[in-house]
Amino acid sequence: MKVTAVTTSILAIPQKELYYYSQGVGRGVNCVLVRIETDEGITGIGEGCGDRSAEAIAAIMDEMARALIGKSPFELERFLHQIYRVGKWDDMRRFANQALAGLEMALWDIMGKANGQPVHRLLGGKFHDRSSCFAFLQGNTPDKLAADATLWKEQGFEVFYVKVGLGRERDLACVAAVRDAIGDGPKLRVDANQAWTVGEALIMLQALAPFDIDFAEQPVHWTDLEGMARLRRSVPMPIAIDQGCFTDYEAQRAIKEQAADVITVGPHEAGGLAALKKVAAVAAAGGLPICRHGVTGETGITTLAALQVLATIPNQTDGHQVMHQLLEKDIIVPGLLEFDATGHIAVPDRPGLGIELDEDQVARYARRYETDGAYHNIE
Repeated sequence: MKVTAVTTSILAIPQKELYYYSQGVGRGVNCVLVRIETDEGITGIGEGCGDRSAEAIAAIMDEMARALIGKSPFELERFLHQIYRVGKWDDMRRFANQALAGLEMALWDIMGKANGQPVHRLLGGKFHDRSSCFAFLQGNTPDKLAADATLWKEQGFEVFYVKVGLGRERDLACVAAVRDAIGDGPKLRVDANQAWTVGEALIMLQALAPFDIDFAEQPVHWTDLEGMARLRRSVPMPIAIDQGCFTDYEAQRAIKEQAADVITVGPHEAGGLAALKKVAAVAAAGGLPICRHGVTGETGITTLAALQVLATIPNQTDGHQVMHQLLEKDIIVPGLLEFDATGHIAVPDRPGLGIELDEDQVARYARRYETDGAYHNIE
């Protein structure tokens, strides 16, 4: 089997409502859909992360695809060597991985379909039959966030996630309202998206401690591992590293510096499913769990892909991040992703990644990009 063609298309997808976080306000997302075709009629599907620049990611994917044409989709490690070493992307992984992940997903999809097996069986087999998901609360006022929390709690979710770093009084009021809405049992996590200095984080996390925070995600700038370690020693809740840990190398450094209790990472940061599994292995060697990270710009394609690799990873938390539910409409057919009564999604056993596209929605959002351009954060 040989790869015969690689095509990419940029989609601009509205969100159901405005997305508030410390780095701006979003009203829609951009993803880069990729299809890899083979001479045996099997097509693999993946997506790159168009959060920063969908056009740049699509261009990188098109360039990387040159290393695939005429090659076997099963020679994944050879392809990665071509990209990182020969293609000189090794020292640009933080950006390159957002493109590479989409191509790598599609290759796994082909491999699974060619063998008539779900990808999790090619990655070691199921350790977990289902994946626990978080309730990603939307809004920017205490009342709105509390109302959203109540809805998700009624659906059985047990892990709740609130964006902070938007001002002391706002943060305290919003977290208090959410905790009041969900009660004492469920887990409540906060994410500042690097909004604070170490001193500010110390003050804010101490102030948030009475609300029983399960973990605080990336409170300070991603480069400040010493600051993260200082916070771990000083605040009464676990610290999760996100933007500070994309790769297995960075996981090793975070462990060495004792900078985190949890590593929050996803395929778009790590550079694909195999790379995410490598980060998890390094984390396990350091005694840490991983929590799957979701990115602005992913659809149900990434959720389905992540389910396959998460099924094979023993050292993980509950409450993994998923983003497809925030979209106006997903681009996969209805029914492929369903939350159960406790906020879990069953790991699919369909061949490959289990993806089936809603081609009407794909065409609609491709036209939306062509006519109106990409979405950008608004102030």
